[in-house]
Amino acid sequence: MNCNQCGTQFEGKFCPNCGAPATAETPVVNAAPSAPIADVKKKKPIYKKWWFWVIIAVVVIGIIGGSGGGEETSTNTGTGSSITQSGDETNNTTDNKTDSNKVTVADFSTMSKADIENWAATNKVTVKFSEDYSDTVASGSVISQNKKANETVKEGATIKVVISKGKKPSMEYQNALKKAESYSKLMHMSKQKIYDQLTSEYGEKFPADAAQYAIDNLNVDYKANALEKADSYSKTMHMSKQKIYDQLTSEYGEKFTAEEAQYAVDNLKADYKANALEKAKSYQQTMSMSKDRIYSQLTSEYGEKFTAEEAQYAIDHLDD
Repeated sequence: MNCNQCGTQFEGKFCPNCGAPATAETPVVNAAPSAPIADVKKKKPIYKKWWFWVIIAVVVIGIIGGSGGGEETSTNTGTGSSITQSGDETNNTTDNKTDSNKVTVADFSTMSKADIENWAATNKVTVKFSEDYSDTVASGSVISQNKKANETVKEGATIKVVISKGKKPSMEYQNALKKAESYSKLMHMSKQKIYDQLTSEYGEKFPADAAQYAIDNLNVDYKANALEKADSYSKTMHMSKQKIYDQLTSEYGEKFTAEEAQYAVDNLKADYKANALEKAKSYQQTMSMSKDRIYSQLTSEYGEKFTAEEAQYAIDHLDD
């Protein structure tokens, strides 16, 4: 054998020249005969099949169609970002419009009735008031509201508010109020005259506190009462303008205020010349007065207080 290190031919276990161990020769093994390879039929490439090109055509048409739709969208509305932005703007506009028609309800418990009415007018909301007694809420303050503070309502909505009338009065107070209302409606009395009638020993004999409660809670237009009284004096007693005014303000008469009495005579539709004539006829028929005496009585400061023109008209037409 030959040494695999130095190539020296030798026999034995070690090379005499370099001392390298001998390597056993590998016997040559004849390969077993292989079976003949079967003849395999070659397949066509996929790109040569007809259905492959049909799929390709469909895919291409789909891509072209999708691309065309995108371009149309882009042409009509701009980029996708613009479309989204446009939608957001529309929604925002709608939301803002909706918000602008909404009203946040105020806390009416800290407001007067007049303040609530002003708030309602400003915010285009209707407020309906009602009244009720309350042992805890002062008169004129809000007991409740059917829409809570900070609640949102639409413009045009109706909110119900209950105003306190204070503590529920005793039966004595209630009766005094009813009597006061009766005197006002039936006899058109002034405030002072009603109070006097309620407390008078010859009237209703209510205690002062009950009478005062009635006056404080009586809902009356005293100017209108004064006008009704003035009209009555003109029609039934044929008084002059000045005489009516004096009767309305007199301590021994109706006890209206000067403002209330002046309103009455300013708005009274009376024919004072006709009143003077009626007075003149009365003096002539019941007291057999002369025309001169009648004239003096009609114009006197201590008599009827007609003007000179009104008195002269009466004398001129006394014999008609």
